Amino acid sequence: MNIKIAILEDNNIQAGQLIKIINNWGNNKLHAISITHYKTSSDILNDENAINCNLLFSDIELEKNLRKTDTIEPCDQNGIEICIQLRKNGFKGDIIFLTAFKDYVFDGYHVQATNYLLKPVTYETIEKCLNNYTALHQADYYYIHKDKNIKQIPYNSIISISRLGHDCCINTTSGLYTERTSLQTIEKHMPVQFVRCHKSCIINMNYVTSLSGSTIHLSNKQTQLVGRTYYESIKNALLKMVRNSY
Repeated sequence: MNIKIAILEDNNIQAGQLIKIINNWGNNKLHAISITHYKTSSDILNDENAINCNLLFSDIELEKNLRKTDTIEPCDQNGIEICIQLRKNGFKGDIIFLTAFKDYVFDGYHVQATNYLLKPVTYETIEKCLNNYTALHQADYYYIHKDKNIKQIPYNSIISISRLGHDCCINTTSGLYTERTSLQTIEKHMPVQFVRCHKSCIINMNYVTSLSGSTIHLSNKQTQLVGRTYYESIKNALLKMVRNSY
């Protein structure tokens, strides 16, 4: 599993210890980890890549004055206030707060914090936290096995899956992927929003814009033919989505 992690921590020693623990965990569990360390509110709020991270470890008690190169930068926000701004900016990842005090436990409600860890953190507490994260999010991805390589694709990025000879072609928002497998095998791993529309095609109903006769129109401007056998299940799935939108 590929995990992009951000760390907001003004103490270099504590940040270094956390980075070491996370990297050791990733190596032990065979996960691909990328970590970005931020020291100040401006560092993280001004980096557009920060909102694309999967997981954020945020210190709560940031120093009021942080020395950055040769200047002193005032910090009038604590970690919770910074995370509130990150949410407003579009950050949708999980947030784990780091604190030396238990008094903040209820203050993360407005940013949907998933956990609080008391300092000093240990390998055991971080391991448990990251194990819970992967158990929760492992189901967010479909894993393509090709030769000796494994690639994870977010389910919500898959538009359609069609049979192509002995392979399956997976059409996503970021490109096309092929895998030597059957459509029946892939179908067993798909969440409920994926519905068979033809003997040779599965579609993600979240990308359907309309159904005209026996033709499905997708948001990427492509169309798919609905087989007679699958017409009722497609129509019912579309009607269910319409009802759930009210």
